[in-house]
Amino acid sequence: MATVWITFATEDNVDGDVDYLAQEISKAGLRTRQHPLFPGEDDKIDRLMPAFLARPDQCDAWILYASHRTLEDGRGERIGQALQKAHDKRGPFPAVGIFRQSNVAADAGKLPLTYGLPADDPEWRKHLGNALTVDMSPRAETGLHSYLAKLLPSAPQPFRYIFEFRPKMGRWDTFLFAILPEERATVAPEIRPFEFDEGFSDDAEWYFQVGRTPATPSTSYFVVMKEMPSRMAFGQEGTDEVVILNLRATQ
Repeated sequence: MATVWITFATEDNVDGDVDYLAQEISKAGLRTRQHPLFPGEDDKIDRLMPAFLARPDQCDAWILYASHRTLEDGRGERIGQALQKAHDKRGPFPAVGIFRQSNVAADAGKLPLTYGLPADDPEWRKHLGNALTVDMSPRAETGLHSYLAKLLPSAPQPFRYIFEFRPKMGRWDTFLFAILPEERATVAPEIRPFEFDEGFSDDAEWYFQVGRTPATPSTSYFVVMKEMPSRMAFGQEGTDEVVILNLRATQ
């Protein structure tokens, strides 16, 4: 089975973004191995990366999950040197950059990568599959979720709860958040930090708010609430990928 290594800064996997990426690559039939870059241990780049990059029996393809943290303080130069040495020793092989923020693409583009794509690419499965020469079409969603929906520890007054929402790969061009209409007054949700439209679904089963700024792996939406709803829906407006979560029993 072909092996794909993923190099990333540990801070970029706090919410499981890289774990989710590895899971989806594994579903396509490839073995994945993770190479985390811990703070203060950059010297391991010089020792560990050549150990797998330069050996075809250890590494068939490599992914750099590129962010400001991945490339800061000379890391990018060290990674580029290790990758170039591997290319010189074994010849070309798939070396893919996935750019968490759009403004890191220029810096990552200085590395000898064979392919690059933004993490918020709506067709990331197609493009990553082409780079790795596998079919990355969606499988049944099992294991880690494709989204982040996290209750944060403290909310601004007068609200009691605040949730963070975003996709782990790809983008939601318009962000939908919805609750039951009868809970609108008690929950009193507000989308932040972007402006939003609001209304009711045609069947009157949902009260919704919609933000027009895209949600991406590096751009989250936050929703503050005075009370916890019994049910909420969120995700890309107008698609079958909207997630519905039951949080508590209705009265």
